[in-house]
Amino acid sequence: MLTCSAVSTRLVRLFVDLCAPPLCPLCRAALAHGQAELCSDCQADLPQSPERRCHGCGGANAGHLALCPECLRVGARPWDFAVSAFPFHGLVRDAIHCYKYRRRTSLAPFFARCMAEAWTAYAENRRIDAITPVPLHWFRTWQRGYNQAAILSRLIAKQLQVNCITPLRRIRYTRQQARMDLTQRRKNVHGAFAVANRKAVVNQRLLLVDDVFTTGATLAAATAVLLNAGAASVSVLTIARD
Repeated sequence: MLTCSAVSTRLVRLFVDLCAPPLCPLCRAALAHGQAELCSDCQADLPQSPERRCHGCGGANAGHLALCPECLRVGARPWDFAVSAFPFHGLVRDAIHCYKYRRRTSLAPFFARCMAEAWTAYAENRRIDAITPVPLHWFRTWQRGYNQAAILSRLIAKQLQVNCITPLRRIRYTRQQARMDLTQRRKNVHGAFAVANRKAVVNQRLLLVDDVFTTGATLAAATAVLLNAGAASVSVLTIARD
């Protein structure tokens, strides 16, 4: 039997839905009452990675080995395991750009839920103690107004029921890496990170969160610093694999 409180809550939600219908987080179309989180058009257009994933980058893996051809070519990754929720193209690519560059922080809950579900599905029961975001330099945070990875980390931590910690600092301003190759990216982020709170890191199994996995240079630099500070292990979780 529903309590008075439960009935009141349902009535309030119904009133809110009538006055301001929920919107699809990707295209902002109004959702009908009781409709799924995405509108039917976005649900149909949402890109999906195949079931078989690369352990090194979290992306598609058509081969029989644990790593995709690109990860085999690049060589050993410093983290233990990587998961990406989507491939970086189409609707997801556009949505990430809106989230990252156009202040569409309303997309964060959708991305975080998909990332948490992908981790649970593909991480092969790996245990983590805490989640931590890849940090932005303070000047870029001031320019953008927020750190997109930090918002995701807090939401994912709640869903996976672990702590969210922020021991990493970006101590050197780095250039945007969109048009750089792997060698240039590695040079760009060399020495860019430091751990401000080593006690928070020691013996912790950490899940490092970022938005897009391209070459992995930034994630590798951040992972190396965490491991050098005493982390027991680092795994990687991103919205999408480019």
